[in-house]
Amino acid sequence: MKNLGVTYENFADIIFLPNDTMNLILHYCYATGDYEGDNYIYGHFHNSGNGFEWDKSLHLIDRYKQDVFKIPMDTPYQKPIVPPISEENIAELHKNYFIDKDKTIVITPYTYSSKPLDMRFWMFLVMVLTEKGYRCYTSVNKAVEQEKPILGTEPMTINFRELYYISDKVKCFVGSRVGIFDFLALTDAKTIDISPFPEWLFETGSMYQNFTSRTLYNAIDYISPLMENTHKDKVHAEIKLSHEHINSEDICYSYEEIFNNVLNEIEKI
Repeated sequence: MKNLGVTYENFADIIFLPNDTMNLILHYCYATGDYEGDNYIYGHFHNSGNGFEWDKSLHLIDRYKQDVFKIPMDTPYQKPIVPPISEENIAELHKNYFIDKDKTIVITPYTYSSKPLDMRFWMFLVMVLTEKGYRCYTSVNKAVEQEKPILGTEPMTINFRELYYISDKVKCFVGSRVGIFDFLALTDAKTIDISPFPEWLFETGSMYQNFTSRTLYNAIDYISPLMENTHKDKVHAEIKLSHEHINSEDICYSYEEIFNNVLNEIEKI
């Protein structure tokens, strides 16, 4: 975290585990039924032998207080500290990027934990946004060869401290639900994240207190196998019934629905 320019007060140390180690622990938890360990690491809130248990009225942080750490609910949540960037750094950012509260949109299309959206979706979205007068950037990691700027956008590669600075100085961030949204949840940024249905547990708006975001659920791949032998309306009704904790307006069954919802949300910001 320190390498990213993010620090926490009153912590003696922060334990970092590589992804390979985390995956080994994950398989160990599942193989042994070590639900308590699984709760601490992943926030799954297992009841031993009874699957998941959660209080849908609580944010993720409060669920950790109540179900994992067993600490008082009024225990204050302490945000990490992100030191401000220098005046020279600010000047360089504004020189390299058009940072405007009304006209700048940052796209984050790349995800490696779930199936990404078709690139043609992002290209068409950028085309329409550009026609509306927006300036679009694609958040890219230069170290990852396959991360290229979407056609019609410019690449944006900045560190976490710089991201913290621009977070409330652009119109919004739009993209696949990735880790960058967890960082942006600590800021005053406006975000629209597209998550695979029905991964509602990790919705940024429900995970972080005092953070307003719009999560759209991509149900295209989820419903396709179900609809082979079932009437479409019945499938949709069953989905809404079994996932009543998700606002049905946030569930999108086609790229057109995702597209229209994103545009409508941007216009409301």
